[in-house]
Amino acid sequence: MELPQLNIYTQNDPKQFLASEDLKGQYDGTIVFFSDKKALTTVIPAAQVYADMDEHFGESIQLIVVSDNQGPSKRVVVAPVGSINNDFDDVRRFKDAAFAAGKRALKAGVTAPIVVFADTPKDSSNLGWTFDGEDDFKHYLEVTILGLFESAYEPIDVREHAERSKKPLQVFKQLGFSTRDQVQVESLIQKVSAIEMGRRVSKDIGSPDPERMSPIQVVKYLQDTFGKDPRIKMTVIDDIETIKKEYPLAHAVTRASLAVSRHHPRFVLFEYQSPDQSKVKENLYFVGKGVTYDTGGADIKCSGHMRGMSRDKCGAAAVAGYFKTISMLQPDRVNVRAGLALVRNSVGSDSYVSDEVIYSRNGTRVLVGNTDAEGRMVMTDLLCQFKEEAVASSSSAPNFLFTVATLTGHALRAYNGYGIALDNGFARRHKMSQRIYDAGHVLADPFEISTFRREDVEVVQPGRSSEDVVQANDQPSTMTNRGHQYPAGFMLIASGLDKHGLKDKKPIGFTHLDVAGSAEEMSAVGWSIPRVTGSPVAALTGAFLL
Repeated sequence: MELPQLNIYTQNDPKQFLASEDLKGQYDGTIVFFSDKKALTTVIPAAQVYADMDEHFGESIQLIVVSDNQGPSKRVVVAPVGSINNDFDDVRRFKDAAFAAGKRALKAGVTAPIVVFADTPKDSSNLGWTFDGEDDFKHYLEVTILGLFESAYEPIDVREHAERSKKPLQVFKQLGFSTRDQVQVESLIQKVSAIEMGRRVSKDIGSPDPERMSPIQVVKYLQDTFGKDPRIKMTVIDDIETIKKEYPLAHAVTRASLAVSRHHPRFVLFEYQSPDQSKVKENLYFVGKGVTYDTGGADIKCSGHMRGMSRDKCGAAAVAGYFKTISMLQPDRVNVRAGLALVRNSVGSDSYVSDEVIYSRNGTRVLVGNTDAEGRMVMTDLLCQFKEEAVASSSSAPNFLFTVATLTGHALRAYNGYGIALDNGFARRHKMSQRIYDAGHVLADPFEISTFRREDVEVVQPGRSSEDVVQANDQPSTMTNRGHQYPAGFMLIASGLDKHGLKDKKPIGFTHLDVAGSAEEMSAVGWSIPRVTGSPVAALTGAFLL
């Protein structure tokens, strides 16, 4: 899973740069990004011939052939970025163009392209409305590099198939980038490499089928990834009785899977400590939902709705990927803890069922309303554990807890393909969702900010003396008002975090991230299932590590 060699050159004149004799023999193709067709023909004069013959030339990805003095190779991929001047344009223009251009280059057999920008956002005097008062396109170079990395990525099951069948994969061996911007090359390469390796770990776990990435197989992969990493402490909990005692809500979800040994649950704990504790500004705790397959349990998903539920592990996958990024960046301003709840929500004679009342780790009596609302169940006890650790911590830095999950269909209904962030009072005071929103916006991993309100706590209140909190109603989230917000209200109460709000002696921040919309693409090819994106690794990196 190595990244291609990455070279970055700072040059003022892309046309003159492409004519350099130094590039020949190093690169076997050229990719030119542009928003203005005139800028393209200035850098690649041969493109004018195509433009003269076809008025629609330059409106889509295209491979053209040029003379030897216009690049290190005769093959040039013309990559229009599209508009960057409209009110609602953002840096995803570069991400999308880079992904498409990379795919086209690979199909042409280009494995070592040199990339140039005929024009850049800084050349435009009329950029559109900004989201945060800063330059929306300030990281266009990093986003373009990440888009090309993504175009050549294949998940672990595909790599294993290629090895078995002895058929080589189409990958880039080397990528060169020319920019007129003054950049700190080593720092930029470190940053994009760390984000991309984190996304690749996330996608390696999130993409494969439920057998290739069962809880046990995910742990094997993580042990290969982090086993020799001195910067990350990793602990695996595999004893069923321990899981039953420490994480009783998750144990209920996984009960039906215990009849099949290869589907047994695993809990994974990660820890990263800043190398300089005097510089620590925040203690961060992440809980990842890792439901490796979600049948819905006794409230079974029917009418084709079970399809794609191997992707219900993408929250845990993203948290694991984020720790790969942390390991590579070695930030000194944060300590980070994480827990992955890796379970399978199977259906069988020992399935947990609606109407059961189950004690959480916090001692809260949970009335189960729908076994297909299992994600909040598997995360709540880990959230409680991290609450306990935050309360016991002697650190003077504030504590912030996060849940990361492909949790609700309502998230898709409300915000389509965007991740969602919502805060409790202490997290909102520290602008945690806003930081994720701002970072995601400039790194092409966009989020929407939702709001945690009193209704989200009131709706899960007990209706009788036999329970303390209600897990869900009998309707899917898409048919429930505030369907992506109220699960946070449930987790707040069932974990005991409701006792650590702004007014309390030791307030603790809580931010819930529902990435059901952003963890995979919104569309697929034919009747297949969509590709996994690795979101929110980039947004979290920008918000808390850079």
